[in-house]
Amino acid sequence: MAFQDIIAQLRQDITTAEDAGDEANAARLRKELDEALRTGEQEAEQQ
Repeated sequence: MAFQDIIAQLRQDITTAEDAGDEANAARLRKELDEALRTGEQEAEQQ
């Protein structure tokens, strides 16, 4: 799966969790999104 696809899926999952009132899952997914974005930035800087 491409990096952009992973980010888009995480954002969609966060929205779905928020809409369902599952704030614990939304918070976990936000953390995963933050980590993925940081990893993507680091990889881009290395290229």
